[in-house]
Amino acid sequence: MMKEFGSDFHLIESFTSDQGHLTDMYRDAVLMADGRQCIEVLIRQFRWKRLWMPEYFCYNIIEYLQKNTGVDIAFYTDYPGNDDVKAVSNLAFCEGDVLLRMNYFGLRSFRSTKDIPVPVIEDHSHDLVGDWAKNSDADWCIASLRKIIPIPEGGILWSPKGYAINFHPELTSFNDDLARRRWLAMEDKYKYLTGDITDKESFRRLYLETEEAFDEPGISTLDMRSMAFLACFDLSSWNLAKKRNWKVLSGLSSIEGIEVLSPEKDDLTPFSLILLCKDQAMRNRVRSALISSSVFPAVLWNVPNSVHQVVKDFSNKMLSIHCDGRYNDGEIEILFDIINTKLQND
Repeated sequence: MMKEFGSDFHLIESFTSDQGHLTDMYRDAVLMADGRQCIEVLIRQFRWKRLWMPEYFCYNIIEYLQKNTGVDIAFYTDYPGNDDVKAVSNLAFCEGDVLLRMNYFGLRSFRSTKDIPVPVIEDHSHDLVGDWAKNSDADWCIASLRKIIPIPEGGILWSPKGYAINFHPELTSFNDDLARRRWLAMEDKYKYLTGDITDKESFRRLYLETEEAFDEPGISTLDMRSMAFLACFDLSSWNLAKKRNWKVLSGLSSIEGIEVLSPEKDDLTPFSLILLCKDQAMRNRVRSALISSSVFPAVLWNVPNSVHQVVKDFSNKMLSIHCDGRYNDGEIEILFDIINTKLQND
């Protein structure tokens, strides 16, 4: 039984199969150490002058791209639940622009790029096998693999239009060591969860140190152990398990002031359970209550005050609770009971 829920992946050796592999789904894709490197490679190859980014995004990645490519960043207002098609149609594109679109938490169904006059990059980090990712007509698609698959690092880049990627990175010694240390953290977290070790701080420190190292420059391919993992990992079954788990958690009792975000279509698989509280104070109370019961929700993401107020409000009021295949049926029922009890008592 799980000692705690959420946060970084521990070592997971189930879900192996001879089918359902990511590398079979996107055969011409290039694998890199991190999703941000995929965007960097594209900017360097095509020398775009300006990158349009949604305001609701991870700003560590935005800062990384500015620092390592020098590309100008323009922002447009987008966030979960927004009319993103309308938002994109109102942008004043110029020659040399490129647009990045985001499928927030796997909640969005297919969006076409046919009426967009500039190249489009789609970020499918929150759902690699959903309707939008599989049927994309974008110029390029990217994803951060470590957000959705239990590996310590990874980014994937492919072109639904069949465009060529001229840059094929090699494995750097820096990244090889980074991945090795994160694999060690995952192994130690597994031992902690199963009671074989009691020291939590050692692997937490490894996670934090290596997370910061992703900001270091130097494009690299994926480490060999992660490559081997992907070659036998059944992503399809993993995704089905997450969908079942999400359906359990989404059955939470109706709580005044808290909304459970749902996908646009029933056949989609959300990235996690997204709770939207009525205000930031309530969000903070709920988060503290869950942490006190060893449930560790995430805030995705902390955005600057300069964004549109509706984007800042969403960031201030949301919580993300993992519900992927790391949890079996019994464990997800326990997680459900913890969340439901804490919300009822808020």
